Amino acid sequence: MYARLLGIGAIYGFGFTIIKSLFPSPVLLLLLTEGPSTEGDLAVLGGVYIASGLIAGIIAGPLFGALVLRRRGSETNVGGFSAIQSAGADLWRALVLSLVFALLIGLISGLLTMGAYQFGVLPSGGVLDPLSPIRNSNFPTGVPLLVAWALARDLLPAMLAGLLLAPFGGGFLYRIYASQPHPKETSHNSSFEEDF
Repeated sequence: MYARLLGIGAIYGFGFTIIKSLFPSPVLLLLLTEGPSTEGDLAVLGGVYIASGLIAGIIAGPLFGALVLRRRGSETNVGGFSAIQSAGADLWRALVLSLVFALLIGLISGLLTMGAYQFGVLPSGGVLDPLSPIRNSNFPTGVPLLVAWALARDLLPAMLAGLLLAPFGGGFLYRIYASQPHPKETSHNSSFEEDF
């Protein structure tokens, strides 16, 4: 299951990278241009964008699966309840899980991108530098809001990726969400099997 989560995470991460590369500047299209750029080496910029999305997806896959399974284990038994739910409700849950999963990827990718600018992998001061407004802030109380805004820049493309990829991965994420039995049910079934 975790191997499939890694695969789903990589696909979501790549889809997120494609969408993210269009905002606020078409990064992947800039790779086709020649000449100097305020963003530094465009090949490095494109590589960081692609790597941050893929790494974020690979990290988010098992992490999201572990969080979902842990949450399902702490809830009440829904085995009989899920059988009578409509397909529409299941589709909505699959869509919500896909959006939350993509938002987690966007958050991790935003942190990785900020780290790339912080540690000098990408040159600071460009249009795409999320740390530039934070460094130029004259109000210390506004820094937390600027950090939140820098991370939020990745959440919109993440939501679009989650929406577009929901038909592909939402059903799988929902099956994980709905498959974990309650611990009491597991112990009851095991004691029932031991009687025979």
